[in-house]
Amino acid sequence: MAKSIIDGLFGKSPISPLQRHMTRVHSCVSELKGFMVAIHEQNWDKAEQIRSQIGTKEGEADILKKKLRLSLPSTFMMPFSRRDLLDLLLIQDSIANTTKDVSGLMINRKMTLPNEIFDDIIELTDVCIKTSAAALKAVNELDELLETAFGSRERKVVGSIIGEINDLESKSDKIQHVIRTKLFPLESDLPPVDVIFYYRAVEWLGELADSAQKVGSRLEILLAK
Repeated sequence: MAKSIIDGLFGKSPISPLQRHMTRVHSCVSELKGFMVAIHEQNWDKAEQIRSQIGTKEGEADILKKKLRLSLPSTFMMPFSRRDLLDLLLIQDSIANTTKDVSGLMINRKMTLPNEIFDDIIELTDVCIKTSAAALKAVNELDELLETAFGSRERKVVGSIIGEINDLESKSDKIQHVIRTKLFPLESDLPPVDVIFYYRAVEWLGELADSAQKVGSRLEILLAK
């Protein structure tokens, strides 16, 4: 396997812990659709259960992050720096944090979603989950990149995934625009504070896709090096 080859060449590789962290991060994001449906149905018990699961997974991701940061040597024989890996780790971590934040905001305020934007919120959530999944897929290619010494075939595979991430993030931007456009005429009929937090929730959902794109961008930088 690629991992054993890398470990044999370079000692204990930080790539596998990085991949485990991103796997746990994505597991947080993947809970969001069920959470949004429960919120819309005002099934607060189910919504709280899912929010609790998100919090638990975010906490597990945080533990993995701290372990990797503490165990990461100041120098190691790899074609990218310690700083590169730490930057990637922090970007991944921001995805889990934002997922926890948006679910916490919505459950604490018991935010129900207006029917006029519910389908769009679900579509945006689906895109966020897909973007995170694509980022995970790209991170999971890192060991193959190293095994093949950043060979052209693996570069193309990762480049293709990064292109997919960029397309999904662009789609996220468009859906956010649609939601904001639909929210504007509803503002006069909704409590002003609720309106503020609807926009905040949409913004944070958009940040999930943005952060997943940053994972792809950071990998693109690694490829360039």
